[in-house]
Amino acid sequence: MSPRPLAFTDDQILAAAASAIADLGPGALTLADVAHRTGASPATLVKRFGSKHGLLVAVSRRGVHDVTRAFHDPRDGTVSKLDRLENVLVGLTGGVQRHEQMAHHVAFLMMDLTDPELHAQARDFTVALRAGIRDLLAEAAQAGEIAVGDGTAGVDLDGLAEALLTAYNGTMITWALEPRGALGERVRGQLRFLLVPYRRRS
Repeated sequence: MSPRPLAFTDDQILAAAASAIADLGPGALTLADVAHRTGASPATLVKRFGSKHGLLVAVSRRGVHDVTRAFHDPRDGTVSKLDRLENVLVGLTGGVQRHEQMAHHVAFLMMDLTDPELHAQARDFTVALRAGIRDLLAEAAQAGEIAVGDGTAGVDLDGLAEALLTAYNGTMITWALEPRGALGERVRGQLRFLLVPYRRRS
């Protein structure tokens, strides 16, 4: 009796695809590369995602899901909402450890800007990221962690969220040009710099 074929979940395949994109770049990536990393066959990937393009769209869609989940992870027991905000954004950089990987993510971004399906997912990712930042800032304000002068009434949380989003994205590009130190720590340093004037002193 022959053994039953191995089953591969979409989550496993998409995680392997994301890793392969970081290591190889979206242009050089093949379905065979992803199949090799999972043990699945290229035919299995074609059956589930239709094509390499379909797989890239699925990876992008999964990214939107992942960023939303990261901001609402009940396992994060960080007491400070602002510290949790830092941890979430730094955690999102975890897949980029080397300069070459950042270059491959930038190459994927270039595809996002020219491909309608990928652009829609990239836009949704940005919307979800901004919303997650804004929600945690609101929680921090409600918890009394944010203060300007004598209270929080004058804090523009939407503007602050946009500034933090811009700092997050901009720091990654700057690190790609000048890859000194770990990307996560560069991002954390910029976030802390921006948040210093808003943190309530105990």
